[in-house]
Formats: sequence, C-alpha cells, structure tokens
Amino acid sequence: MTHGISVYAGLDYNHADNLALIETAADMGFKLLFTSAQVPEAADAETFYDDFTDILTTAVTHGFEIIVDVNADNFSQYDIDGLTLRLDDGFDSQRIAEISRARKIQLNASTVTEDLLNTLDELGANFDNISALHNFYPRPNTGLDTYYFANQNRILQDFGIKVGAFVPSKDGKRRLPLREGLPTLEDCRDFTTDLSARFVASFGVDFMIIGDGAPTVDELAAVAAIQSDEIIFHAHLISNDLTTAELLSKTFTRRADLAKSVIRAAEGRQYLKELGGKIPVEQLPIERSFGDVTIDNENFGRYAGEVQIIQDVLPADGRVNIAARILDEEIFLTGYLKPRQKFSFKFV
Repeated sequence: MTHGISVYAGLDYNHADNLALIETAADMGFKLLFTSAQVPEAADAETFYDDFTDILTTAVTHGFEIIVDVNADNFSQYDIDGLTLRLDDGFDSQRIAEISRARKIQLNASTVTEDLLNTLDELGANFDNISALHNFYPRPNTGLDTYYFANQNRILQDFGIKVGAFVPSKDGKRRLPLREGLPTLEDCRDFTTDLSARFVASFGVDFMIIGDGAPTVDELAAVAAIQSDEIIFHAHLISNDLTTAELLSKTFTRRADLAKSVIRAAEGRQYLKELGGKIPVEQLPIERSFGDVTIDNENFGRYAGEVQIIQDVLPADGRVNIAARILDEEIFLTGYLKPRQKFSFKFV
C-alpha cells in the first residue's frame, strides 16, 4: 500500500505549513503528493504559480511522486518530465493513448469504463504508464456508493491498472469551499481518518491519499499504518484469560466457505495448538449478538480455539466464550470482509 498527501496552492492553507506538511509526511514514509492545477477558488494567479512551484520543488526534493490534476485546456502547461498527470476532462481515447506512450498518466477511476480500456488497448496505449485515481467529492451526498466503487476497482485491476482513492481529514483543516471533507466514498465523509483508511483499504486499493490539505500528525500516522487490505477491527477485550488474549492478538483469515450466522477464522484452533494452552470456561452462558468475538472453550472438544465474529443473534452456549466485542460504530466493517481476506483486532 502506498500513501499520499494533498497539498494545494492558492487556497487558505498557509504556504509555510504546506511545505512543512511535505517534510513531515516524507519522514513518515509517504510517497505520493497530489495537487491540482484546477483551483477556481484561488484568488491571485501570480501567488498561485509561485506557491505551486515551491510545492513541486519541495516534493521532488523529498522524493515524492507528484500527481497533478489537469484538463485538456491546461495540459500543455504541465507536460513536464517527472510529473504524473491525472487526466480529468476533455481527453478522448486517441489522445489518452498517445500521451500514455510518452509519459505517466492517471485516469479518472470514478468514471472510466471497460469500453474505454478496451479501446485504449486497441490503440496501443502503454498500460505500464497508466494508473487510476478516483475523484473526491466536496459536496455532501455525492460521494461514491461502495458497490460502484468496488466494481470500478475490479474493472481497472483486471487490466493490471493500479487504483487509488481519497480519504478525508476529520480533525485537520478541511479544504475550501465547503469544508465538508474530500472523500471518495460518501460513507467516509464523517468517519475519522483512521476508520476511513481502514475501510477504503478493505476494498483492495493500491494507494490512498488524504484529500484535505492539512491533516493532523495523528491522521498521517493512521494512514501510514495501513499496509494491505487486511481489515483491522477496533474492539474491547472482555476475556481475562491470557491465552485468549494472546490468541486474539494474531492475524486471521476468513474461511472461504461462508457460514450463515458467523464469520469463521481459519486459524484459531491451530493457533491454540501452537500456544499449547487451553481456553477455560469464563462466564455463564449468555446470548451472542452482532459484533461479538467468540472463542470456543475446552468444553467444545476439537473445536476449542475456534474464533468467530457473530453476524446474527445466537442462543447461549456454555461451550462458547464471548471474548471481545467490536466497537458498535465499526460493526459495519464485518459486512465487507471477503472470503480468504485477512483480519485482526486492535484492542482499545
């Protein structure tokens, strides 16, 4: 997973703060910098270009790959070696194919079609120079639907194209003109940056970028921590058993054969064997419900150590311990865990 920041010239972000953000993000392992040559809110053209040049120079110095959002009208101004140009409006398939043979470009992942990609292939486009980045959506209620997002990613990745998306800042200074976040997914608009990053990563994107231009250090750290499409569930640990706690600290894989009422981890029983311990009965039998994390105790015989996330309301069973509970606001993430996908728990 590659991580990116957004830095904008010509807006109400302090220029010195912009440059400091680049340095901080570089120190934290960020490799991508998104900026736009289309900023209608910029009041002073001369200041915009001076600040824009400083941003590019500082980013190059710190080893960033720079992505510049351009359209057909201003493309020629930014046709500069070393920049990746995200082609927005006004480029037909013939022109896209032609540009791709000469330089790195990005397609608009939110609007690309399979027909366009087939046409680019027929026209001899250099797919080694093509990646794709989704839009961000400043206006509330206009961000992408998750099903559409997943399908667009599938179309692009089937062609071998790497695809990225934006996550918003929640606690930093949000971008003009609306200051209501710059997410790709509408569901992420009011999430914390941490939750947004974990959610977007679960779809298997290749890179993600913080859309707003002044994220906090904590938000940068949350994005930098995302390394794969593994879903990390924040949860409260209920069990007092050390073996249970150690077992649940490991990384799991959702079984390929999907159960009706639970998410089954493939490795729980094997992990218990490796630990060489037992899972004692910890509580009186109680009803299990959505978001409970359970582990089968020693009374379940060969199933002892089985780890499940409950997806229904299930009756009490003395052979099953409720060991933890996913935070209520994150239970929805369980619905996006795919067969064979990795998951783990972070206890808070």
